[in-house]
Amino acid sequence: MADVAKDLTAGTIGGAAQLIVGHPFDTIKVKLQSQPVPPPGQLPRYSGAIDTVKQTIAAEGPRGLYKGMGAPLATVAALNAVLFTVRGQMEALLRSEPGAPLNVNQQVVVGAGAGVVVAILATPTELVKCRWTPIKLGVNMLTRIHFTRIS
Repeated sequence: MADVAKDLTAGTIGGAAQLIVGHPFDTIKVKLQSQPVPPPGQLPRYSGAIDTVKQTIAAEGPRGLYKGMGAPLATVAALNAVLFTVRGQMEALLRSEPGAPLNVNQQVVVGAGAGVVVAILATPTELVKCRWTPIKLGVNMLTRIHFTRIS
């Protein structure tokens, strides 16, 4: 039981750290992807990732990079906790004796098994996040639909 608690704690802390570091990149990516197509002859709102960061910080302060992080913080921390716990439990099941190292094939099974469990749990939350993020940023995704002619 102590191993499960350790896995849960490590997964939660790891998930929170992952989101704290990664969320600003996700925010910038969404702002770049969802900016409206400029009329002919005009420049887009953001010229690139660095410009997006500069404009976001100028307009909203550093907190603007973390806008909408509340719900993902809970889900990412929880999903990583599940990942670590499932992996730990599967390792325990596949070990020939306590503390024995797993061979490569066992490591693949353990990693794939934990990944499948997390994928099943994460898919609904990712779908909601992908649909909700542009709304939270105040972007109408329909303005992004356009066709490019390839010559």
